[in-house]
Amino acid sequence: MDVIEVDLCMGSSCFARGNAQALEYLEAAIADQGLENRVRLSGHLCLETCSGGPNIRIGGTTHHQVNPETVLALLNDALEEQEKLNG
Repeated sequence: MDVIEVDLCMGSSCFARGNAQALEYLEAAIADQGLENRVRLSGHLCLETCSGGPNIRIGGTTHHQVNPETVLALLNDALEEQEKLNG
């Protein structure tokens, strides 16, 4: 099964506007659901779309103006899509 790449912007603007808490939510969800082998979470100093932040990139798609709750929904959507593709 492929690993889903999750890149969370940790630049000062995104971090201050909610990605600090989003990181906590994502780390907890990955651990609680046993997704360590399915999700690779990485923090980045900037995803170069600061004005649209907070930003997260999941599977190559960048999402803007996210909050901690929406990042979990986006991750779950990506996991469901992966399951459909893998049959």
